[in-house]
Amino acid sequence: MSIILRKTLVTLIVAVVLAGAGVFAILKSGYFDEPVETITASTIGGSFEQIAELSVEEYNFTNVGKFENAGRKLYGITVPLTGKHFLISYDGVVKAGIRDFTAIDVEIRDEAQKIVLTAPKVEITNSKIEPASVIVYDQSMNPLNQINVGDLTKFLSMEEKNSEEKAVRLGLIDRATKRAETLMKSHVEALTDGTDKNAYVVEVRWS
Repeated sequence: MSIILRKTLVTLIVAVVLAGAGVFAILKSGYFDEPVETITASTIGGSFEQIAELSVEEYNFTNVGKFENAGRKLYGITVPLTGKHFLISYDGVVKAGIRDFTAIDVEIRDEAQKIVLTAPKVEITNSKIEPASVIVYDQSMNPLNQINVGDLTKFLSMEEKNSEEKAVRLGLIDRATKRAETLMKSHVEALTDGTDKNAYVVEVRWS
């Protein structure tokens, strides 16, 4: 390799290194903004689909219930030893939330800098009496009309329904609605943090 060619090659290498160093220095100096991540309605909607169902509030209860069957009648007169009854205590829980998060619609309104979430109304998602908590008291032992599993199952089902209605009267749905709205807003705000939608206001509507 000739001396002239060698000097030319060295000069080119130095120039490339200096140019690279110059670009790096400019980027580090803050003259250019860092690229901002873009987030879409599909991305936000997909994050809700991963949640599927969410119970956000619950009502725990402990009750005592009485089942009573007067017995069989003959010509309008109750036949002795055909009635049955029992008294039970039990614990349970009623939960409320959004049953189907995949139904949440996400709309990004760039003009208003707003993200609108349209979600299904909050509802009872589960109501259950814990079987292990059931204690039976004062059970009748009439041989002509014995208590069976069907009696207990039907009675507990009715008690679950009554507990749901009581939970709603005590404001379970209202509390769950406020809680779900707060959680959805926080979820979207966390997703948009550091993105081009960082300053957008999140609004929740119920369908």
